[in-house]
Amino acid sequence: MAFKWLSDFHQEMEKPPDYAEKTLAAYKLGMKAGGSIAGVRIQVDERCCQAAQALPAGAVYHPDEAPRLPLAECPLGRKCRCVYRPVMGYEGEQGGRGAGERRPGVAGGKGAEGEG
Repeated sequence: MAFKWLSDFHQEMEKPPDYAEKTLAAYKLGMKAGGSIAGVRIQVDERCCQAAQALPAGAVYHPDEAPRLPLAECPLGRKCRCVYRPVMGYEGEQGGRGAGERRPGVAGGKGAEGEG
């Protein structure tokens, strides 16, 4: 990752009580505005809790359906290392994902294309 320092910063930062609501609302707004955001992913690293490690790797969620961070089972509480990351619509094109291929956790299995 080109900006590893930024990723580390976000993972080590204590989350405000409304982290999930504000972050997911911002991504949802980006989706509604017709931007390139197709969903959200939870970035997990080797120091995250077992509950986070058990999440489906690479799952893409609609902001309304994403697990709320910190996870209820996380012993780190607001010092949880998990962070939300946007998934851009063009990532599917670059990653070789077909237009109709299912993305786990995203309504309709096609990302935000069918959103209204």
